[in-house]
Amino acid sequence: MSDQVKITSIDALEAFRADLIQYVEKARVALDDAEGEVRRTRSWLDMDRTGYWAGQCKQWTKVCEQTEAELYNVTLTRPQESHAFQKMAVMKARRKLEEAEGKLRVVQHWRQIFENRATPLLRRLDPMFFMVGRHLPQGIHMLGEAIKALQGYAEKGPLTKPYAAAPATQNPTEGGAP
Repeated sequence: MSDQVKITSIDALEAFRADLIQYVEKARVALDDAEGEVRRTRSWLDMDRTGYWAGQCKQWTKVCEQTEAELYNVTLTRPQESHAFQKMAVMKARRKLEEAEGKLRVVQHWRQIFENRATPLLRRLDPMFFMVGRHLPQGIHMLGEAIKALQGYAEKGPLTKPYAAAPATQNPTEGGAP
C-alpha cells in the first residue's frame, strides 16, 4: 500500500463548492419567496379585503339607517303619498348591506381555509429552512477547509523517507583520516 495520495482534481472540489454556494443562495431566495407570498396573502386577506368589506358594511349600515329615517319622516309628514322613491332607496341600501356582509363572511371563510391549508405546508418547509440556513453553510465551510488542506498537501509534494535521504558522513572530530 502506498503512503502517498495522488491529488488530481482540487479544481472539481472548488467547482462543486461554488455550485453549492449558488444553490444555497437560490434556495434561500425561493424559500423566502414562498414564505413572503404566504405572508402577503395572509395580510391581503386580513387587512385589505377584511378591512374593505368591514368598511363597506359600516358605510351601508349608515346609509340604511339614514334612508329608513327619511322614509319614516316622510310617512309621518305626508301619509297620503306612496313614498315609492324612499322605499326603493331603503331596499337598495339593505341589499347593498347584505351584499357587503356576505362578502365579509366569504373573506373570513377563505381566510380560515387559507390558514388551515397554508400553515401545514409552510411548516413542511422548516427542515429546508434549517438545512439551507445552517447545514449547507457548514458543509460549504468544511469543504473549503478540506480544499485548503488538500492544496497544502499538494504543494508540499511527495514526502521523501528521512532515513534514505540523508547520506552517511563522518564527523572529522571523531578520529577519522584528514
